[in-house]
Amino acid sequence: MRRLLFLIADTGGGHRAAATAVERQMADTAPGEFEITVLDPFAAAPLRIIGGTAGLYGPITRHARWLWAGLYHATNSRPAVTLLERTVLRSVTKAVDDAIQRLQPDCVVSFHPLLNHISVRAVQGRPRRIPVITVITDLVDIHASWACPDVDAVVVPSPGGFERCRRAGIPASRCHDIGLAVDRRFTDLPSDPAGIAALRRQLGLRPESFVVLVCGGADGSGGLVRNAQAIAATTIDLDLVVICGRNERARSTLAGLRTAAGRDVRVLGYVTDMPLWMRASDVVVSKAGPGTIAEALCCGLPLLLVWYLPGQERGNVEWVVDIGAGRFVPHVEQLIDAVAELAVPGSATLAAMRDAVRAVARPDATRRIAELIASIAAGAPA
Repeated sequence: MRRLLFLIADTGGGHRAAATAVERQMADTAPGEFEITVLDPFAAAPLRIIGGTAGLYGPITRHARWLWAGLYHATNSRPAVTLLERTVLRSVTKAVDDAIQRLQPDCVVSFHPLLNHISVRAVQGRPRRIPVITVITDLVDIHASWACPDVDAVVVPSPGGFERCRRAGIPASRCHDIGLAVDRRFTDLPSDPAGIAALRRQLGLRPESFVVLVCGGADGSGGLVRNAQAIAATTIDLDLVVICGRNERARSTLAGLRTAAGRDVRVLGYVTDMPLWMRASDVVVSKAGPGTIAEALCCGLPLLLVWYLPGQERGNVEWVVDIGAGRFVPHVEQLIDAVAELAVPGSATLAAMRDAVRAVARPDATRRIAELIASIAAGAPA
């Protein structure tokens, strides 16, 4: 049995979701062959101030995007990343080093930008060579901390991400343009009309309705309350589902919401069955998070993007719009207009968006990432 160490940080839900998706894929396709440890070294760090930073991600991204933008751009250079690693991240470095010493993994896989260089240093000088792989969980705009030329392989999510890694000095032979890892349930659920109708009945939705899913990532950001209330107030014939994630304030505010036609709006908190809700929907209204975008594409689901994090998510919006898979509708009036257009029976715009989504979806990304990790862990060259 080969031992693998997956490194994440619980800032948002994307890093853990990607690691979990690959872990499940490897367990399903090669049962008993891998012992995988998923570790958040920020939580394991000795200093409480480091371990508590993950909890600030949600409030900052919901209420102080300007602060997030400042932090992102101030650290988006190799010298800034080096300074971080030598100062505030020193205790994280110790946590990674201790984990490698304890587990003696056959491969280390980093799913977080601040853990790549740390991982490379932690494996240096050991009696047995331990390869390091980076799995990038952003989509288009790749922060400088992702690019570590000394790793054995980098899984990049898009052609744009590939070019950014190349410009950062990572050899093309180590860059693998595979896509983002998503849970295989997003690709394995039935996609035919009968299967979707059955799924909607299971979830308490009308089988023939136009279903709009409003979400905002694990932390429930992106104006959930405003957008859900605006859609519910329209006379458009639809079923509305709102998934608030960890945003309990939004969930409480929206509790009991009904559409103008008097139908109950399904208002949920953090869910573990997101694949079911996405597959049952016709369009998703969300912030431009990379995980949500990749999941929606695998479900054949067009996107109406209402919000993005400055820095890391702006390029996501441009990419989705450019390929025709969705629209950027930051204002309520634009959002309602887009929903109304897509909800028209036989909408040509909806059909065109679905075609664009199918053209760029990468439903095999998780399988290919798992195969790459297994190969390198077994000693094959990257």
